[in-house]
Amino acid sequence: MFSMLYFPVVAALATPTPTAEPALANRYLDALLNGKLSAARQQVSRWAEEAGAAEHAPHGLQLHADMQLMLGIEVEAEENYRRSQKLIRSSKHAIRIASCRNAAWQAFFRHRLGTALACFSRVADEPEIEPARAAEAHFGMVCVLQELGRTGEASEALESLTALVERDIDDRHGHWHDVLATLRFDLAVQSEVRSASALGDHVYWQSALSSDRVLRLAHAADTTVDSLREAVSGVRTPLLRGRIDYLKRLRLAACADRDAMGGLHDYLNWAREQGLTDYQRTLRLEIALATLAGAAPHLAHAVLEPLHQIGRNGTTGHRQLEYLYCTAKTRQAQGRAQESLQLYSRYALVAMQCLREDSHVRAPSLNRAAKPSPQLDDVSARLPAKYRRAYGYVLDNLDRRDLSVREVAAEIGVTERALQSAFKNFLGLSPTELIRRQRMERIRAELTEGSYASERGVLSAASKWGVQNRSTLVNGYRKQFHEAPSETLER
Repeated sequence: MFSMLYFPVVAALATPTPTAEPALANRYLDALLNGKLSAARQQVSRWAEEAGAAEHAPHGLQLHADMQLMLGIEVEAEENYRRSQKLIRSSKHAIRIASCRNAAWQAFFRHRLGTALACFSRVADEPEIEPARAAEAHFGMVCVLQELGRTGEASEALESLTALVERDIDDRHGHWHDVLATLRFDLAVQSEVRSASALGDHVYWQSALSSDRVLRLAHAADTTVDSLREAVSGVRTPLLRGRIDYLKRLRLAACADRDAMGGLHDYLNWAREQGLTDYQRTLRLEIALATLAGAAPHLAHAVLEPLHQIGRNGTTGHRQLEYLYCTAKTRQAQGRAQESLQLYSRYALVAMQCLREDSHVRAPSLNRAAKPSPQLDDVSARLPAKYRRAYGYVLDNLDRRDLSVREVAAEIGVTERALQSAFKNFLGLSPTELIRRQRMERIRAELTEGSYASERGVLSAASKWGVQNRSTLVNGYRKQFHEAPSETLER
């Protein structure tokens, strides 16, 4: 995924600088921005090891886990995320944000895009969240939407992120500005390459690129690729500068400029030297698309060659789409029609499966005006397998007013204390608080559907979800949504 290059930088910018040891965070960020990722890994590893139980220890562990996740060391990353959450001493609110944020990035790197989007949306919607953490969540939504091929929504989410940064974040060093300018140029170049007539049969991307919204964005005077290229001309940060120069060469390759290949291979070698295995895969697919657009299928074939073994390992879903498409196109150019047809048939099948699954994925924070919608799947993503069963049992029995924590614990064979501890560690909520929040979300969903139009209707909706007491309803609803149920009805 292209976004993994931006991920550790955004995560570092969103992390509070330790008051006692500001040099720790500064050295780590400097190493990242200078493109010295090996040095950055060493810096953050030292931070995580030496912090002990200090106030900034959770941040060091979390950033260390971020780097491990980017490098594909998923098991160790998950363990360090859990350790970082256990060290948080500030508040349940902080634990909940960290837990949901960590689950979002893990889901994203595992290509569970619907879960990732739900988690990022919930983080962004948290009350009293630090602006930098909210910005990171919005950045995550941009990444997910782009991976889903929803380029118009990704562009809108990026503009929303830009407004948030300009309004709420002190960007005195200009790092946020540089990241967002580079990311905007990145999305524009990717859309431009995929819009090439030679790639007109790339149905997954064409389904998004042909939308009216995307066309309006593409033709807007301030979002042309050339104007965005001018906007990034002042970016001097080596990490981002490397990506910008690579994207410029990618455009040239898509215009049949064979001289661009040397620079593209140099950037591939840099990614290899930094140990960015999955990023190398992304680069090869991007270069293959550009060379296909530039009528050079032999170059696409050469750059795809190292991926063929991976392609035979049974990878499916979004991760496989670009590979299947590019390989089908190169086989066609080689005159291997039967192989090309088989590969394209597999591509079309996977594309339709992805489009069908993606149609159910929404970006709640981008659609608030339409109708608030509870996000449920991000909760189970943060729980270990055993406690996901407890969460599922809670959801299945929310309508029962006599549902108890003891009953839920007994259902999965643990003590009440163990259930309480697990929910607080992983969700920042007690089981009782989770039950209350889930009930209130369902009651709110009922009220926003417009089928209830009176106080009696409000009580009826509450009763449907196991809440019989009026004061319990009003107090719980106001605590969660900062308004009374009657105010929701009036909107």
